[in-house]
Amino acid sequence: MNQRKPVIHIGMPKTATKTFQQRLFSKHSEVFYLGFFFGSEIKASRSVDLIRKVEAVMEQIAYEHIRQPDYALCDRLIKEVLDEPGAHGKVPVWSWEACSTDKLNSRRARATNLKRVFADAKILMALRSPLSLLEASYFQQLRRENTRPKRRFGHGPYYMGIDEWLDQYFRKTDLPHIRYGDTIRAYMDAFGKESLNLFLFEELVADEEAFIRRVCHRMEIDADEGVRLSIGERDNERWTTAQIEILKRVKGSLWESLRYRMMSREGRMKLFQWDSNSENKEYGDRARAEISKEWQKRIFEVAREGNRWVEDEFGVPLTKYGYFGRD
Repeated sequence: MNQRKPVIHIGMPKTATKTFQQRLFSKHSEVFYLGFFFGSEIKASRSVDLIRKVEAVMEQIAYEHIRQPDYALCDRLIKEVLDEPGAHGKVPVWSWEACSTDKLNSRRARATNLKRVFADAKILMALRSPLSLLEASYFQQLRRENTRPKRRFGHGPYYMGIDEWLDQYFRKTDLPHIRYGDTIRAYMDAFGKESLNLFLFEELVADEEAFIRRVCHRMEIDADEGVRLSIGERDNERWTTAQIEILKRVKGSLWESLRYRMMSREGRMKLFQWDSNSENKEYGDRARAEISKEWQKRIFEVAREGNRWVEDEFGVPLTKYGYFGRD
């Protein structure tokens, strides 16, 4: 069995997770990537049997059987996966954003289950400042609701302002996206503080190469190769202002809204000038969504205690990057 220490990447959403999964984890010669599996290229690099085993383990420890996992089954499947010829001498890497989202009890249960199955593992987690994280999540949902393959035929264009979106999705759930301090505590309790490796999305934006090198050093893989694979690559590019204007126009027009309802996914992609991967064909000014002062105040109030603890406990410069707003 592979004796190199496993790495568990737990997100968060909108912190370049897809880029790391597609560019770094699944392609680096020293990494044996074990999920999240998506996209034809990643799936083609692993056997159907291996993918099914990995997904079966995640069903036990993270999803359907999260409260009462069959650990004996997980141990057997993990041993079989890591006995694969392609795994020898490589760092096993698991990457699942769901480990840092969902209800707190579920996040705690996933941390406990992952510790039971993987024992000695390194935890990687990237953070993003609260307003920026929620704004990016808002645009992600606009994209998902308007382009997902299984979107119900006859469903109209999906659009609402960001304050309305916050009212609808977070008014009753107390902003779980920005309670990442609780997630970090759960994994620290399970794996120990020395196993946690925290990174800031803002540092990726400020110096991409230095950020990638730090991630590779923590994973104990070749940093030069990691930079070659990842530098300059971007996935999940945000909406442009022109695309948002198209969506608003369609939403506000009875005729265009009816025509939109009859469009195939390919037709909607063409309308918004996206390619087959929902990425922009033509780049323009990035769309912005201004969060109201009322919501900003609440967001920073909810995040403040966790941010203060994370900054004090791990020494990451959250204040520098506006995680507390303007105190």
